[in-house]
Amino acid sequence: MRQHRRLWIFLAFLFFVCLPSLRSQEESQLAVFFEGEEARAALSTVRRDGVVYASLGELADLLTVKYFHNVQNKKMVLRVGARAIKVTAMSPFVVVDDKVYQLALPTVEIGKSIFVPLALFLDVVGGLFPAETDFDGTSSVLRVRRLRYNITGVEVEDKLNGFLIRFVTTRNFKASDVATSFNRGWLNVTLYGGVLDSARVASEKPMGIVKRIVPFQFESSAQVSFLLDQDVVDQKVYVDEGEVLVSLRSSRMLDAASLVSPEEDRRRWLIDRIIIDPGHGGKDPGAVGKRGVKEKEVNLDVAQRLQKLLQKNLRVDVLLTREGDSFVKLEDRTRFANANGGKLCISIHADGNKNSRVRGFSSYFLGVAKTQKALEVAQRENSVIALEESTEGYEEFKDAAHILNAIAQNSYVKESQDLARIVNESFKKRLKIPDLGVHQAGFYVLIGAAMPSILVETGFLSNAYEERLLRTRSFRQKVAEALYESIQKFKEEYEKGIS
Repeated sequence: MRQHRRLWIFLAFLFFVCLPSLRSQEESQLAVFFEGEEARAALSTVRRDGVVYASLGELADLLTVKYFHNVQNKKMVLRVGARAIKVTAMSPFVVVDDKVYQLALPTVEIGKSIFVPLALFLDVVGGLFPAETDFDGTSSVLRVRRLRYNITGVEVEDKLNGFLIRFVTTRNFKASDVATSFNRGWLNVTLYGGVLDSARVASEKPMGIVKRIVPFQFESSAQVSFLLDQDVVDQKVYVDEGEVLVSLRSSRMLDAASLVSPEEDRRRWLIDRIIIDPGHGGKDPGAVGKRGVKEKEVNLDVAQRLQKLLQKNLRVDVLLTREGDSFVKLEDRTRFANANGGKLCISIHADGNKNSRVRGFSSYFLGVAKTQKALEVAQRENSVIALEESTEGYEEFKDAAHILNAIAQNSYVKESQDLARIVNESFKKRLKIPDLGVHQAGFYVLIGAAMPSILVETGFLSNAYEERLLRTRSFRQKVAEALYESIQKFKEEYEKGIS
């Protein structure tokens, strides 16, 4: 009886404590009007103690902003061009890139959705969206005016290997829409079909190599001119949804290199330490053939054979990201390669496909997938993160813009592509199975590698013939020898001219 009595007292206490908040919460639909358009919409809201909270997911959809929602970790990441806006349920903190803002009230979670205090949230980050919003907190209407500009900002970032100029856009530009030229210290970037928010661009703070930013709006194009204080020795342009990136390497890098002694410089560029990454492992078997051959075992065996060949014949340091049957997170594999001063990295895998007739080998370097096959292979290999304790760190990797940014910051894209080509040539000569080509795709394990790095698929365990091959020592040795031959050839070409 006493236990029942205590339970009733506890339930009554909860009822009277929670009753005020229940009474003060009103669910409703906020009317949304788009200025100059006939379009109308509604936004799910909750009013608590006079404060309007709005569904963040619905708000992002209305403003045509991409987002990722990690329900398990109660977090949402909104992508506005190159910017990332991170919001957590039941927290007053909003993170824009690396800068933290604190709202006067925390967000709330209703069901599985995150609701933000609308007026406070728009005051803090509303200026980042590709539309102007008007909501005063007491109004029952949210007014939205879509911006006519398709270039809403310019950012300059100082990177270890140069500088990165990022144009934040609301239109998808093509590479053919972008032109660059140099004239007396000025870098001119022209975007055909571009419409500038000149005031915002002009207010961007110069930094690093950029001493001044001047926007120009013409009838059919927009131009932004950057006054540079150093000569540019190399520049590349990348385009993707929501941004245009211009990667610059300046004379500063050459000057820094000149301070290093010839012997130190030579050692820095020599490929004297190689990282081999046997894919999968531990609780992650990878692809499994009908006869039970596991990819993780094939990968490790090939890696160990390759390690022996390299150490014996090239006399270089060779490190494996895993020595045995252990599970290693994707990000830890890349971190291992960088932390140990790797000069080249090869991630070894065997493929799988629902169609058992598909067979052959292929090689990959980091890039945005241009074929459905490359995309599917990357998705298969990236799905390993589901076995990790937390996948929060990979949320932004799903965005093509993040992959593009990683490419722009990578000094070894060309070298990685060359290495992949050489591997495929060697495989074709030695393995006598179909050549499925060299491709680029967004493999998480390649992101952030500070060295030439590729991923190879040595055959299909889902194909009965290739599974029989991959289970034999002789074929695994052929794979290892083909990889050794490729590394030897690449090393010779890469180090040519280093005396």
